[in-house]
Amino acid sequence: MRKKIFTAVTVIFIIAVNGGMLDVTHGDQGQSFSTVNGPVELRFPAGWFKNEKDNPYDLQCFSKLQRMNTGVFLFSKVDLAEEFTPEKLFQLQIEDLKSKRKNFAVLENKQIIRTDQKKLTSIVYSGEKGVSRYYYRFTLVEFLKNPELFLVVLQVSIPSYWKLHKPILEEITLSARTKH
Repeated sequence: MRKKIFTAVTVIFIIAVNGGMLDVTHGDQGQSFSTVNGPVELRFPAGWFKNEKDNPYDLQCFSKLQRMNTGVFLFSKVDLAEEFTPEKLFQLQIEDLKSKRKNFAVLENKQIIRTDQKKLTSIVYSGEKGVSRYYYRFTLVEFLKNPELFLVVLQVSIPSYWKLHKPILEEITLSARTKH
């Protein structure tokens, strides 16, 4: 009996992988998409697609099966009120989503990554909308060589995808770059 169950599970997994049921292909070449008016671009895995419908983001892309997405808000410091900093705007974005979700709580504490090109500050929350639970990864991307521009990135994943696909979401935010 165990052998039949193991065989059935193995067959289902093979079908899922070969039949395109998995949402992301690891190690693929992917493609880049630019924010509105093109000053910043991010790299996405093959199969991800840009949302061409009206939406509040400067760029929004979905994974193939739409179980994960990345929304990008592009800001210029010159457009902020004097008392606002990128960090304050980042917190406002988090508070705005928190006000629209139930059981909104920190899942992963703040993480800061610095490269020679940028500083990324990320924090992950869990929250519920309707009958579903989601994980929300917020990332503030500050460009060190073009400090006038910065991004607030919101990435959403269903929890069952999180553990396997979190590195993909991290790579998307790490790929952010200014084009001039």
